[in-house]
Amino acid sequence: MVKKAIVNSAEEGIREIDVVIKGRPGSPLVIHQFGEKPKNDIRDKQQKKGTKAKEARDPEAEFLAARYIDAKGRECAPITALKKAIITAATAFDSLTKVALRQALFVSPTLERTSMFVPIQLADGSFAKGVMREDAVTIGINTRCLSYRPCYDEWYLRIHVEFNPRLVSEEQLLKLIDQAGWGVGICEGRPERSSALGWGRFERVVE
Repeated sequence: MVKKAIVNSAEEGIREIDVVIKGRPGSPLVIHQFGEKPKNDIRDKQQKKGTKAKEARDPEAEFLAARYIDAKGRECAPITALKKAIITAATAFDSLTKVALRQALFVSPTLERTSMFVPIQLADGSFAKGVMREDAVTIGINTRCLSYRPCYDEWYLRIHVEFNPRLVSEEQLLKLIDQAGWGVGICEGRPERSSALGWGRFERVVE
């Protein structure tokens, strides 16, 4: 007896495209992963553990901990930042809603489809290395401190997008990506944040 292949009807008609984006001139990509040390500090506080005397800060260690590193040791951006940017861009369109888009498209790295991180590359295809930058940031209401984070002045990301054409057309999707790159951005200092530093803006590469 020959068994019939099980077909998931939800996936019928789903389309896929690969997209390459690059940072706009003068708009660096600044990454800040929530590292293990601050997570441990929060756990200790919530578990009512005794507070320890503050250690001397190590800028180099904080910079290294702020990076996203994939299983192959490549410096990356979180893939969730790309989907959030595309969905947020829907506010600029009358015919699209963020609620519908959340279930209409899925974003993954082109190089490693199952990874949550997309490698940061240079124009020649090599993998980028972040440079430490020091910035004054505000924590809470009025507390100022210094932050040490990786910065990429030149950056390319290769992403794969699955989308439901019944909810969003390919033309609409590309316009969403363009709008996300122009007015939303990704990661630290992006236009949609209160800091609005203009970092993380991008544009599509037409290959």
